[in-house]
Formats: sequence, C-alpha cells, structure tokens
Amino acid sequence: MKKRKQISVAEAMRIGESLYIDWDQVDPEKFRQDIMGNQPQEAMDPETGQPYDSLLLSGKVVLNHMQEFSDYFTRLEKIKSEVDAYQARRR
Repeated sequence: MKKRKQISVAEAMRIGESLYIDWDQVDPEKFRQDIMGNQPQEAMDPETGQPYDSLLLSGKVVLNHMQEFSDYFTRLEKIKSEVDAYQARRR
C-alpha cells in the first residue's frame, strides 16, 4: 500500500479558505490532520499523490463532521483503538 503524501498547514488553510472556514474557530493544524486522516487512498493521483479535488472533498467532509462535533475525529480515533483492543482480546 502506498503511503499518503502529507499536506502542509498552508495547503490545508487554502482548502479551508475555499470553504470559508473561520480560523478563529478552527485550529489549522487539527484541520490538516483530519483531512489527512479522512483522505481516501484510492482517490490519490499516482503522479502528484494528491489531487486538489480529493483534498477539497476531504475538507468538506471534515468541516461537516467538525460542525456536528468539534472533536469528531478525536472521538473516532478513540473508538477505533477500543475496537482494536477488543479484537485483540478476542483472538
């Protein structure tokens, strides 16, 4: 499996600005991390490693989740680690 190319905070902020994100309300680094965590592997362009459309779509998804729960991706990671621990105990 190919490793995802990282995006910078500046790139994440450009995506956020196109979505009219208020940076006083959203931490740019957290937004960047959430975009990276939400980006589908198969949507990556093999030449550039990150098509803008895929990143913009990921930004929209992240923004929608953050509007519902500001710590959505933190909660999701916690649940995933709990599932992994549960599955490890069952083996």
